[in-house]
Amino acid sequence: MLKPKIRIAIAGSSGVIGQRHLQHVLEEQDAVLAAIMLAISDCDSNVPGVAKQLNVPFFKDTLDFIEAYKAGSLGADAIILATPTHTHVPLTKQLAGLGLAVLIEKPVATSATEGRDLLRACQDDEGGVYMVGHHRRHHGQVRAVKHAVDSGSLGTVVGVNGVWTWRKSESYFQVPWRQRVGAGGVILTNAIHEIDMLQYWLGDISEVYALEGVKTRPFPVDSTVQITLKFASGPIGSFFLSDATTSGTSWEAATGENPDFPVTGEPTLSLFGTRGSISIPSLTRFHYDNRPDAEKNWNFPLEMDDTARQLLDTVPPFARQLQHFIAATRREVEPNCSISEALSAVFVVEAIFKSLESHSPVAVDRL
Repeated sequence: MLKPKIRIAIAGSSGVIGQRHLQHVLEEQDAVLAAIMLAISDCDSNVPGVAKQLNVPFFKDTLDFIEAYKAGSLGADAIILATPTHTHVPLTKQLAGLGLAVLIEKPVATSATEGRDLLRACQDDEGGVYMVGHHRRHHGQVRAVKHAVDSGSLGTVVGVNGVWTWRKSESYFQVPWRQRVGAGGVILTNAIHEIDMLQYWLGDISEVYALEGVKTRPFPVDSTVQITLKFASGPIGSFFLSDATTSGTSWEAATGENPDFPVTGEPTLSLFGTRGSISIPSLTRFHYDNRPDAEKNWNFPLEMDDTARQLLDTVPPFARQLQHFIAATRREVEPNCSISEALSAVFVVEAIFKSLESHSPVAVDRL
């Protein structure tokens, strides 16, 4: 028996990420586009024209969408919020209690206080489904590393080292909210991905220490940071991030995940364990599995295997995430990233900002 298609509305469909959501909804056989609406940053966009071209309803904001939905003049099962970061909480709270499935782009909130407020509002909504769009959890590279960690093939993970470096275009910063502290910046916009990914593999980060580098643009937002991390499970690590460098060392450059960015294949992240180590994007595991214990040391050649690459496929992570969201909307699965899970990354981000201010290590808050 064929299942009915899930009717999905999109807020912020003209943004960088919103366009990718729109593309995948249009291509997904189990979904149908229900409506599109403006985000705050869409004021000068052609969203009404796109809606007309696609023959779907257009709304100037989520309130108009909600009014039509409540009146029964619009059918929808779910909505994707691909709107600016600082709008995620207020817009999600508007939708709470309607019985819709909501996919909220990351980060779910800009602060722990805001996030806790959202969590309380959504916990009381038994009819709704809430999922946060940390789409890398659906990427083959992330799934492969998680399998390596969970299977024990790395042994006890003792450390992690990562780099995310690009040079963002000047046009990127022409969107005003991307210049503002608490809305844009490399920590809240980019590091949030790395933090969620690391905690997805290794569990909660318990302590951070961060240093900020020189600002090369006339904006107050953070641009270059070095972060030291300690995980509750034991590993330590470091991450360097900058959006002001001429460099090809980043998740996107390594994996080719985003078609808008060139691919270099340069390593961007490594995990180090007592039995083996693994890096993205090669996924080659270095180990001594076939040597006697007396030869498992630096005096003997390392062995290598690429079996982790068997978990890679050609399904884009946004497409896989959408398929998971559809299954969650149908109540077939639990959301891969709940609001409470996504808040864990926000707490780490908040601790990073506190560390930048205090010039000292900061313990990470928890729910």
